Amino acid sequence: MFRNLSPEAININRILIEKLRLAKIGNFEGMDISIFECLEFSKNEKIWKIKSLFESFDVKIGGWALPFNIGDKEEKFSEGFEKLQDCLKTAKELSAFRVYTWFYPFSDELSFKENFQLHKERTRKICEIMDEYGFKLGIEFVGTESLRKNHKYEFIWNLQQMMEFIEELKMENVGILLDSWHLYASEGRIDDIKKLKGEKIVCVHVNDAPPIPKENLKDDERFLPGETGVIDLVGFLKALNEIGYAGPVTPEPFNKRINQLPDEIAVRLTGGYFLKLWEKAFSKGDSE
Repeated sequence: MFRNLSPEAININRILIEKLRLAKIGNFEGMDISIFECLEFSKNEKIWKIKSLFESFDVKIGGWALPFNIGDKEEKFSEGFEKLQDCLKTAKELSAFRVYTWFYPFSDELSFKENFQLHKERTRKICEIMDEYGFKLGIEFVGTESLRKNHKYEFIWNLQQMMEFIEELKMENVGILLDSWHLYASEGRIDDIKKLKGEKIVCVHVNDAPPIPKENLKDDERFLPGETGVIDLVGFLKALNEIGYAGPVTPEPFNKRINQLPDEIAVRLTGGYFLKLWEKAFSKGDSE
Protein backbone atom coordinates (compact mmCIF):
# COMPACT_ATOMS: atom_id res chain seq x y z
CA MET A 1 0.00 0.00 0.00
CA PHE A 2 1.07 3.58 -0.46
CA ARG A 3 -0.14 6.96 0.76
CA ASN A 4 -1.85 8.66 -2.17
CA LEU A 5 -3.05 12.21 -2.79
CA SER A 6 -6.20 13.22 -4.63
CA PRO A 7 -5.65 16.97 -5.12
CA GLU A 8 -9.34 17.53 -5.94
CA ALA A 9 -10.40 15.92 -2.64
CA ILE A 10 -8.83 18.82 -0.73
CA ASN A 11 -9.75 21.47 -3.32
CA ILE A 12 -6.35 21.80 -5.00
CA ASN A 13 -6.65 22.91 -8.62
CA ARG A 14 -3.23 23.57 -10.08
CA ILE A 15 -1.12 22.50 -13.04
CA LEU A 16 0.40 19.04 -12.81
CA ILE A 17 3.92 20.02 -11.76
CA GLU A 18 2.52 22.12 -8.90
CA LYS A 19 0.29 19.27 -7.72
CA LEU A 20 3.29 16.94 -7.69
CA ARG A 21 5.29 19.47 -5.68
CA LEU A 22 2.45 19.67 -3.16
CA ALA A 23 2.22 15.87 -2.98
CA LYS A 24 5.86 15.77 -1.89
CA ILE A 25 5.29 18.52 0.67
CA GLY A 26 2.50 16.40 2.17
CA ASN A 27 4.69 13.26 2.34
CA PHE A 28 2.52 11.41 -0.17
CA GLU A 29 4.00 8.53 -2.15
CA GLY A 30 1.47 8.62 -4.99
CA MET A 31 -1.06 10.91 -6.64
CA ASP A 32 -4.20 10.48 -8.71
CA ILE A 33 -4.32 11.92 -12.20
CA SER A 34 -7.04 13.83 -13.99
CA ILE A 35 -7.57 11.92 -17.21
CA PHE A 36 -8.89 15.00 -19.03
CA GLU A 37 -5.83 16.99 -17.95
CA CYS A 38 -3.67 14.23 -19.41
CA LEU A 39 -5.67 14.18 -22.64
CA GLU A 40 -5.32 17.94 -22.96
CA PHE A 41 -1.59 17.74 -22.23
CA SER A 42 -1.14 15.07 -24.90
CA LYS A 43 -2.47 17.42 -27.60
CA ASN A 44 0.63 19.62 -27.38
CA GLU A 45 3.21 17.51 -25.58
CA LYS A 46 4.44 13.93 -25.63
CA ILE A 47 2.56 11.90 -23.04
CA TRP A 48 5.81 10.40 -21.74
CA LYS A 49 6.57 13.82 -20.24
CA ILE A 50 3.80 13.26 -17.69
CA LYS A 51 5.37 9.95 -16.72
CA SER A 52 8.77 11.65 -16.48
CA LEU A 53 7.32 14.31 -14.18
CA PHE A 54 5.99 11.67 -11.81
CA GLU A 55 9.33 9.85 -11.89
CA SER A 56 11.32 13.03 -11.28
CA PHE A 57 9.28 13.72 -8.12
CA ASP A 58 9.45 10.03 -7.14
CA VAL A 59 5.64 9.88 -7.00
CA LYS A 60 3.60 6.89 -8.18
CA ILE A 61 0.45 7.26 -10.25
CA GLY A 62 -2.51 6.27 -8.10
CA GLY A 63 -5.64 6.05 -10.21
CA TRP A 64 -8.17 8.14 -12.09
CA ALA A 65 -11.91 8.67 -12.02
CA LEU A 66 -14.16 7.26 -14.71
CA PRO A 67 -15.22 10.53 -16.41
CA PHE A 68 -18.94 9.71 -16.37
CA ASN A 69 -21.31 7.87 -14.05
CA ILE A 70 -22.65 4.42 -14.86
CA GLY A 71 -26.09 5.47 -13.58
CA ASP A 72 -26.34 8.56 -15.81
CA LYS A 73 -29.20 9.13 -18.22
CA GLU A 74 -28.74 7.19 -21.46
CA GLU A 75 -27.59 10.14 -23.57
CA LYS A 76 -25.01 11.27 -21.01
CA PHE A 77 -23.77 7.73 -20.45
CA SER A 78 -23.38 7.11 -24.20
CA GLU A 79 -21.53 10.40 -24.64
CA GLY A 80 -19.09 9.46 -21.87
CA PHE A 81 -18.62 5.92 -23.12
CA GLU A 82 -17.68 7.19 -26.60
CA LYS A 83 -14.74 9.09 -25.07
CA LEU A 84 -13.59 6.18 -22.93
CA GLN A 85 -11.33 4.57 -25.53
CA ASP A 86 -9.26 7.75 -25.90
CA CYS A 87 -8.95 7.94 -22.12
CA LEU A 88 -7.77 4.34 -21.92
CA LYS A 89 -5.21 4.78 -24.69
CA THR A 90 -3.71 7.78 -22.92
CA ALA A 91 -3.79 6.16 -19.47
CA LYS A 92 -2.16 3.00 -20.83
CA GLU A 93 0.84 5.04 -21.98
CA LEU A 94 1.14 6.23 -18.38
CA SER A 95 0.66 2.73 -16.92
CA ALA A 96 -2.27 4.19 -14.95
CA PHE A 97 -4.35 1.03 -14.83
CA ARG A 98 -6.59 1.73 -11.81
CA VAL A 99 -9.92 3.39 -12.61
CA TYR A 100 -12.64 4.14 -10.08
CA THR A 101 -16.27 5.19 -9.95
CA TRP A 102 -19.28 5.02 -7.61
CA PHE A 103 -22.95 4.07 -7.72
CA TYR A 104 -25.85 6.32 -6.76
CA PRO A 105 -27.46 4.53 -3.77
CA PHE A 106 -30.97 5.32 -4.97
CA SER A 107 -33.26 5.86 -7.95
CA ASP A 108 -36.56 7.63 -8.34
CA GLU A 109 -37.37 5.79 -11.55
CA LEU A 110 -35.99 2.25 -11.43
CA SER A 111 -36.68 -0.48 -8.90
CA PHE A 112 -33.68 -2.20 -7.30
CA LYS A 113 -33.98 -5.10 -9.74
CA GLU A 114 -34.29 -2.87 -12.81
CA ASN A 115 -31.40 -0.66 -11.67
CA PHE A 116 -29.27 -3.71 -10.93
CA GLN A 117 -29.80 -4.97 -14.48
CA LEU A 118 -28.99 -1.56 -16.00
CA HIS A 119 -25.77 -1.22 -14.00
CA LYS A 120 -24.83 -4.81 -14.74
CA GLU A 121 -25.15 -4.32 -18.51
CA ARG A 122 -23.32 -0.99 -18.53
CA THR A 123 -20.54 -2.06 -16.17
CA ARG A 124 -19.88 -5.20 -18.20
CA LYS A 125 -19.70 -3.08 -21.35
CA ILE A 126 -17.13 -0.79 -19.68
CA CYS A 127 -15.11 -3.67 -18.23
CA GLU A 128 -14.96 -5.47 -21.58
CA ILE A 129 -13.32 -2.50 -23.29
CA MET A 130 -11.07 -1.92 -20.27
CA ASP A 131 -9.97 -5.53 -20.35
CA GLU A 132 -8.58 -5.04 -23.86
CA TYR A 133 -6.14 -2.48 -22.43
CA GLY A 134 -5.41 -4.22 -19.11
CA PHE A 135 -7.39 -1.91 -16.79
CA LYS A 136 -9.23 -2.64 -13.54
CA LEU A 137 -12.37 -0.82 -12.42
CA GLY A 138 -13.06 -0.18 -8.73
CA ILE A 139 -16.66 0.61 -7.77
CA GLU A 140 -17.55 2.45 -4.58
CA PHE A 141 -20.76 1.83 -2.66
CA VAL A 142 -22.19 4.92 -0.95
CA GLY A 143 -23.38 4.06 2.55
CA THR A 144 -24.48 7.45 3.91
CA GLU A 145 -28.11 6.95 4.98
CA SER A 146 -29.15 10.58 4.48
CA LEU A 147 -28.44 10.27 0.75
CA ARG A 148 -31.00 7.46 0.38
CA LYS A 149 -33.78 9.23 2.24
CA ASN A 150 -36.66 10.78 0.32
CA HIS A 151 -35.98 8.69 -2.78
CA LYS A 152 -38.40 6.14 -4.18
CA TYR A 153 -36.04 3.17 -4.52
CA GLU A 154 -32.84 2.20 -2.75
CA PHE A 155 -29.90 0.81 -4.68
CA ILE A 156 -26.58 -0.79 -3.71
CA TRP A 157 -25.31 0.89 -0.53
CA ASN A 158 -23.24 -1.66 1.42
CA LEU A 159 -20.33 -4.06 0.99
CA GLN A 160 -22.41 -7.22 0.81
CA GLN A 161 -24.60 -5.84 -1.97
CA MET A 162 -21.56 -4.63 -3.89
CA MET A 163 -19.86 -8.01 -3.63
CA GLU A 164 -23.04 -9.71 -4.89
CA PHE A 165 -23.08 -7.30 -7.84
CA ILE A 166 -19.42 -7.99 -8.65
CA GLU A 167 -19.94 -11.75 -8.42
CA GLU A 168 -22.95 -11.46 -10.75
CA LEU A 169 -20.81 -9.63 -13.34
CA LYS A 170 -18.32 -12.49 -13.64
CA MET A 171 -15.60 -10.09 -14.85
CA GLU A 172 -12.05 -10.51 -13.55
CA ASN A 173 -11.14 -6.82 -13.93
CA VAL A 174 -13.81 -5.33 -11.67
CA GLY A 175 -13.49 -4.84 -7.92
CA ILE A 176 -14.20 -2.44 -5.09
CA LEU A 177 -13.22 1.08 -4.23
CA LEU A 178 -13.39 0.68 -0.45
CA ASP A 179 -14.05 3.86 1.52
CA SER A 180 -13.71 3.87 5.31
CA TRP A 181 -16.58 6.37 5.67
CA HIS A 182 -19.03 4.32 3.64
CA LEU A 183 -18.05 1.07 5.35
CA TYR A 184 -18.66 2.76 8.72
CA ALA A 185 -21.90 4.48 7.65
CA SER A 186 -23.33 1.22 6.28
CA GLU A 187 -22.64 -0.68 9.53
CA GLY A 188 -19.71 -2.56 7.96
CA ARG A 189 -17.02 -4.06 10.18
CA ILE A 190 -13.27 -4.61 10.06
CA ASP A 191 -13.92 -8.37 9.93
CA ASP A 192 -15.84 -7.83 6.67
CA ILE A 193 -12.63 -6.56 5.08
CA LYS A 194 -10.75 -9.66 6.18
CA LYS A 195 -13.17 -11.83 4.18
CA LEU A 196 -12.14 -10.09 0.95
CA LYS A 197 -9.22 -10.86 -1.33
CA GLY A 198 -6.69 -8.07 -1.69
CA GLU A 199 -6.81 -8.20 -5.48
CA LYS A 200 -10.57 -7.47 -5.46
CA ILE A 201 -9.91 -4.03 -4.00
CA VAL A 202 -8.79 -1.56 -6.65
CA CYS A 203 -8.55 1.66 -4.64
CA VAL A 204 -9.08 2.79 -1.03
CA HIS A 205 -10.30 6.07 0.47
CA VAL A 206 -9.85 7.03 4.13
CA ASN A 207 -11.53 9.70 6.20
CA ASP A 208 -12.94 10.14 9.69
CA ALA A 209 -16.43 10.87 10.97
CA PRO A 210 -17.98 13.26 13.52
CA PRO A 211 -19.14 11.75 16.84
CA ILE A 212 -22.85 11.73 15.96
CA PRO A 213 -25.42 8.97 15.26
CA LYS A 214 -24.80 7.35 11.87
CA GLU A 215 -28.28 8.25 10.61
CA ASN A 216 -27.33 11.95 11.00
CA LEU A 217 -24.11 11.75 8.98
CA LYS A 218 -23.87 14.14 6.04
CA ASP A 219 -21.74 12.95 3.14
CA ASP A 220 -19.92 16.26 2.67
CA GLU A 221 -19.09 16.79 6.35
CA ARG A 222 -16.17 14.48 7.07
CA PHE A 223 -12.83 14.79 8.84
CA LEU A 224 -9.20 14.05 8.08
CA PRO A 225 -8.10 10.45 8.69
CA GLY A 226 -7.41 10.02 12.40
CA GLU A 227 -8.72 13.49 13.30
CA THR A 228 -11.66 12.36 15.47
CA GLY A 229 -10.92 8.67 16.04
CA VAL A 230 -14.58 7.78 15.46
CA ILE A 231 -13.70 5.32 12.69
CA ASP A 232 -11.19 2.58 13.55
CA LEU A 233 -8.75 3.49 10.79
CA VAL A 234 -5.82 1.67 12.35
CA GLY A 235 -7.85 -1.54 12.26
CA PHE A 236 -9.05 -0.64 8.76
CA LEU A 237 -5.50 -0.25 7.42
CA LYS A 238 -4.21 -3.33 9.23
CA ALA A 239 -7.01 -5.44 7.74
CA LEU A 240 -6.19 -4.22 4.23
CA ASN A 241 -2.54 -5.08 4.76
CA GLU A 242 -3.49 -8.49 6.13
CA ILE A 243 -5.42 -9.45 2.97
CA GLY A 244 -2.60 -8.27 0.70
CA TYR A 245 -4.01 -5.04 -0.71
CA ALA A 246 -1.13 -3.26 -2.45
CA GLY A 247 -2.64 -0.14 -4.00
CA PRO A 248 -3.22 3.55 -3.24
CA VAL A 249 -4.80 4.72 0.00
CA THR A 250 -6.23 8.22 -0.45
CA PRO A 251 -7.59 10.73 2.07
CA GLU A 252 -10.95 12.11 0.99
CA PRO A 253 -12.08 14.37 3.84
CA PHE A 254 -14.69 16.51 2.06
CA ASN A 255 -14.15 19.10 4.76
CA LYS A 256 -15.02 22.79 4.24
CA ARG A 257 -12.36 23.93 6.71
CA ILE A 258 -9.64 22.09 4.76
CA ASN A 259 -10.99 23.29 1.42
CA GLN A 260 -10.69 26.94 2.49
CA LEU A 261 -7.04 26.68 3.54
CA PRO A 262 -4.14 27.73 1.29
CA ASP A 263 -3.01 24.73 -0.76
CA GLU A 264 0.34 24.23 1.00
CA ILE A 265 -1.26 24.30 4.45
CA ALA A 266 -4.08 21.99 3.35
CA VAL A 267 -1.70 19.39 1.95
CA ARG A 268 0.64 19.59 4.97
CA LEU A 269 -2.27 19.17 7.37
CA THR A 270 -3.82 16.32 5.41
CA GLY A 271 -0.50 14.57 4.93
CA GLY A 272 0.46 15.10 8.56
CA TYR A 273 -2.67 13.51 9.96
CA PHE A 274 -2.40 10.69 7.44
CA LEU A 275 1.27 9.95 8.17
CA LYS A 276 0.60 9.87 11.91
CA LEU A 277 -2.21 7.37 11.34
CA TRP A 278 0.01 5.32 9.02
CA GLU A 279 2.74 5.11 11.63
CA LYS A 280 0.21 3.97 14.24
CA ALA A 281 -0.97 1.20 11.91
CA PHE A 282 2.40 -0.03 10.67
CA SER A 283 5.86 -0.57 11.92
CA LYS A 284 8.54 0.04 9.30
CA GLY A 285 8.00 -2.16 6.24
CA ASP A 286 4.60 -3.53 7.29
CA SER A 287 2.72 -1.71 4.52
CA GLU A 288 4.90 -2.91 1.66
